Amino acid sequence: MTSKGQLKMNEHLSAYYDALASRPIFHTQRFILQTPAEKDIPALIDIVGDWEVASRLARIPHPYTEEHARFFLDEVVPGELVWSIIDRASGIMAGAVGLAPYAQEAGTIELGYYLGRRHWGKGIATEAGSVVVAYGAGLVGQHRLRSGYFADNSASGRVLEKLGFVKLGTSERDCLTTGETNPSIEMTYSPVWAGS
Repeated sequence: MTSKGQLKMNEHLSAYYDALASRPIFHTQRFILQTPAEKDIPALIDIVGDWEVASRLARIPHPYTEEHARFFLDEVVPGELVWSIIDRASGIMAGAVGLAPYAQEAGTIELGYYLGRRHWGKGIATEAGSVVVAYGAGLVGQHRLRSGYFADNSASGRVLEKLGFVKLGTSERDCLTTGETNPSIEMTYSPVWAGS
């Protein structure tokens, strides 16, 4: 039997789930955003195998192995909208960005992203994220986008602010890499603030 809450969540996320079948490819000035594939495995291992990257994310095991990368491609990617961020000039994968159902709030999706450490501070997360945020807002409505970051990762907070997110409050999030629960800043999309 389906509850009213489940029906509401499915209703608000129907466009999201429909999008899993079409999975658009996005082109920005410097990058191509495409569905992660087998060829991305070495880059995935290199990027999230780095403790400095993994420890800033909630769902990444450490050390990160080929088995983990294959699980990501086989189990996570089919059920979530995820894009590899590929440098147009070099063909190198710089990181990933995605939208996933937000379990704590029916009908809401959450933006997540990561970049290899050598790609930090170059505006890549903002460039790739802006396309994905606009797409996500079109799927579920602008007030149904969330994101968050560990409180000690202020650089991620600045990226989210540039993308139009504003602080909602604080919470605690588990980090699979460290095995700890850490303070987290929770944010919601409010496009009136974008670009400030």
